Amino acid sequence: MSTENAVLRLSFQAAEDLSNYQYHFVVLDPTTGKIRLPDSNNERALGILQDAPTSGQAGSVMLIGKSKLVAASALGPGTFVKPEYVSAADAGKAEAAVGDGWKLARARVLEPAQAEDELCAVELIGPIPYDPQTPIGRSSVSTINTAGDVAYTAAQLLGGLIIRDPNGANRSDQTPSAAQMAAALTEAGYSGSVAGVSFEFVIRNAADAAETITLTAGSGITISGTASVAQNNSRRFLWVMNDESTATIYSLGAGVH
Repeated sequence: MSTENAVLRLSFQAAEDLSNYQYHFVVLDPTTGKIRLPDSNNERALGILQDAPTSGQAGSVMLIGKSKLVAASALGPGTFVKPEYVSAADAGKAEAAVGDGWKLARARVLEPAQAEDELCAVELIGPIPYDPQTPIGRSSVSTINTAGDVAYTAAQLLGGLIIRDPNGANRSDQTPSAAQMAAALTEAGYSGSVAGVSFEFVIRNAADAAETITLTAGSGITISGTASVAQNNSRRFLWVMNDESTATIYSLGAGVH
């Protein structure tokens, strides 16, 4: 039987009818300051609803401690979980935080659930805001050998390192647009305004001849400083979001590899 041990429970007004969502994850609406179910897969839970308020009533939310939680599927001990979102009426259950979902993990299973809609018991963790500037994180390396100019994706830049072989000639490779990057940051779990959000990435020129890579600006992008990368060199860049539709990329210098 799932058990609980509350350390911190606080009261919040319900923004919607939550009378059927006891022991579900809820989020704090950034506009109203009230609690509601998540309305996407990218929202971070405030905590776990402990009772069943209707719209306008006060609901008790556990923020720290051990709580019961409705499972979206079978969940074993030790599984990190985040809020599930299927639809407006089917949201807030615990689902395994796999892949990029680890950034939104809000609890760890202590006592398992065997199937969907069963109660498990979880230890609330975090919440830890996702910030691409955090020095400890996950990186991915993109290797590109295209014989022609390419347009980098937001995911490639967020991965941190692009190893580029120009494959026969100088190349002018384009950044994603600022709007594409803003959308990627939201998809990755960054909540709130993207203004001021920044991250570094590196382009490494793996040419076997004297071929240069020049980074060119996508829509809404301003590049500040030298944007070319010579053979057997790497160049670091700092991407800074100005707002949802513009960003500045700063060249931070080059080095031989």
